[in-house]
Amino acid sequence: MAMSKILTIAGQRGGTGKSVTAVNLATSFALLEKNTLLIDTDPQGCATHWCGIKDVDYTYNIASVLSAKVKFTDAIVKTEFSYLDIMPAGFNLFQVAMKLAKHPGNEKLLGLFLKDVEKEYDYVVIDAPSSYGFLSIMAMTAASWLLVCMSIPQSSTEDFHGLLRCVKYIRTVHHIPLKIAGLLFNRCETMEEILGFLDYHSLSDAKQMVFNNFIPDDDKIRKSIDRKIPAALHDIKGPAASAYLNLAKEIHFFLN
Repeated sequence: MAMSKILTIAGQRGGTGKSVTAVNLATSFALLEKNTLLIDTDPQGCATHWCGIKDVDYTYNIASVLSAKVKFTDAIVKTEFSYLDIMPAGFNLFQVAMKLAKHPGNEKLLGLFLKDVEKEYDYVVIDAPSSYGFLSIMAMTAASWLLVCMSIPQSSTEDFHGLLRCVKYIRTVHHIPLKIAGLLFNRCETMEEILGFLDYHSLSDAKQMVFNNFIPDDDKIRKSIDRKIPAALHDIKGPAASAYLNLAKEIHFFLN
């Protein structure tokens, strides 16, 4: 098997659909029968909970790995999907991150750990916290590609330029050729709405980075979150679940 395509889901403000996208994109890759690992690096653990993983289902999490208590593979948990595994997060990840952040070199830790499994998975999807803190930089530094989540009510020009500065920092300081796979708009109804938003915010140059697929506002997404399962398990034919599957196909074609 070729090495994994490592994709970090980034969004520098809450409410852009980052964790929902991480869960449903990873699930969509699995539905396409691509071996996929979802890594939750957010202490809030939204991706962990929304994947249907409960505390009773695992002993170790990513904090256990980063604090050198267990091997990377010991913290990987199976899900209901044959092709999808997850490395869960826990609130203690916040405490571990505070200690690791004292040394800038530790930002590369996750990327180093992933070398142990890079031939086991077709895709690794990483959910990064909405911030510029240690965990976000670590998640982005581990990736080859960023998927940037945006939402018309939530995103701003400042958020986007801030993310570009993060990418430049990672390229310059860690010498990692991090690339942006594209911009994903959540809770949108038309491409015209997206292009109008970019024009209004003087981001016309970013139009070429927008994915062909966007995620519509779909009440079934909210219901799947309430049930703590991916949208495909709630209603695989729903508008958002279908859009995520098409997005997975678009990304697979683009990266291969």
